[in-house]
Amino acid sequence: MKMLTKVIVLIGLALFLANASFAQQVKTDYDRAANFSQYKTYSWEKVQAPDPLWVDRVAIGSASLASAQDLSRRPSAAEAAFLKENDAAMTKMMNDMAVKPTGNVDHDLVAMMTPHHQGAIDMSEAELRYGHNEQLIRIAQDIVVEELQEIAAMRAASGEKLTPTEATLAASFAGTSAGPGFSPPVPADSVPPSLKTERPFLAENAAAMTKMMNDMPIKPTGNIDRDFVAMMVPHHQGAIDMARAELRYGREAQLRRIAQEIIVDQIQQISLMRLAVGEPLPPSVSSPTDPLPRPLTGRGSAATSTAQGGGF
Repeated sequence: MKMLTKVIVLIGLALFLANASFAQQVKTDYDRAANFSQYKTYSWEKVQAPDPLWVDRVAIGSASLASAQDLSRRPSAAEAAFLKENDAAMTKMMNDMAVKPTGNVDHDLVAMMTPHHQGAIDMSEAELRYGHNEQLIRIAQDIVVEELQEIAAMRAASGEKLTPTEATLAASFAGTSAGPGFSPPVPADSVPPSLKTERPFLAENAAAMTKMMNDMPIKPTGNIDRDFVAMMVPHHQGAIDMARAELRYGREAQLRRIAQEIIVDQIQQISLMRLAVGEPLPPSVSSPTDPLPRPLTGRGSAATSTAQGGGF
């Protein structure tokens, strides 16, 4: 019995020594001096919405945006201010673009393209305030001037009353390759406005804006100039897609020439912006043509165009 007791004691002592030796070999990178109270975590609570599905959409959408913008890295004060101004510009732009369709493609193009151009102006002015790249600053200045001219030209072409400043801008635009000048708009044909026939135009514009807003959320790089290019390129592409829809479905000759000018200018500016930050150029794109509008139900004779061709 005594022998058995000794054996049990010896086994217990051996196990204790083995565990002690193993414990001494365990290593950890845990820093006992770390203050974890400085780290914040986030969760979704008390999100109020009439429809429970909206709660999930808000959470998922915000989580995607947070992931894209990498909230683990705090941007500088200047970059934070730049991004905030851009977010405000895009929110205002999308609110102002939510126009009620009239059935008139040309009228609705102006109603949507005007706030879209204003969004580009606001983004460019933010670059002028916070950017450092001299080439991009010059490009931003060009964007402001050209898009103000195009807004005035579109309003003139649609017969809207212009302020003296807008009239000057429209006149300066008329001296470009877009055309010789503006005359009172004349209906291309006698087809009345129709929401049904406008649907393809509206669908293409909606698709263009959805793609633009999906491509614009960026992960801040710490470089305001690169952030500007990353957001402005898809914004410009949105304008190009809207202008192409006008060439397909619009009928007002002056607005169609302005749409061509928008496409040419914005393709060129995309290339210049990418070159300014050392990015590769996009695939080459052919110059826009002026295809005949697609026929509408009940339309009389086909409207003539200044040029014909494919490409869109």
